Order: sequence, then structure tokens, then C-alpha cells
Amino acid sequence: MRLIVLIFLSLLLVSVGVFLFEDGIAEPDMNDPVLQNLAKQLSTEGYKIVSVESTWLGRFKVEAHSRIYEREIILAPGAGTLLRDDLSPLEKNNVDGD
Repeated sequence: MRLIVLIFLSLLLVSVGVFLFEDGIAEPDMNDPVLQNLAKQLSTEGYKIVSVESTWLGRFKVEAHSRIYEREIILAPGAGTLLRDDLSPLEKNNVDGD
């Protein structure tokens, strides 16, 4: 019985911690110079930003689509360092919808 109570309390503390941590993550602001520069560059390459999110580590996760490709870009906002830039073809149903 004691083990079950200990497990329950541990799960409760983890849940509360995750809730508080997620609440502390700020949503990215498109007025950020790093995001503005990225948006300009993507636009000149024929991409449109679909979504911008913050990761748990405070980085920017940007998803952008062109007519046939999608890119997932991860940036460190302070220095504007590009950490990842994945390019993949859009699925056929996304290409038709664009």
C-alpha cells in the first residue's frame, strides 16, 4: 500500500511540475528580429511560414511550406543560430490543398 501511495504522489508531483513548466514557456513573437529575418529569407525562397512554436529548451520551431516542400527549422533565439533545417516533400494531399 505504501508503494502505491509513493507512486501516486510521485506522478502527482511530476504532473504539477510539467503543468507549471509549460505555463512558463513564452510563445514566440513574430516581432523578434531573428524570426523576421527568417521569414524574409523563407519568403524569397518561396516558402510560407505555417507555424512557429517554442520548444521546452526555449528554441523556436518553425514549419514552412512551399508548393512542394516542407521545412522544419529549429533556431536558438538569442544568437539566431540555426540548429536544424529539415527539408522533405509535402504529402500529396497537402500539395493539392496548397
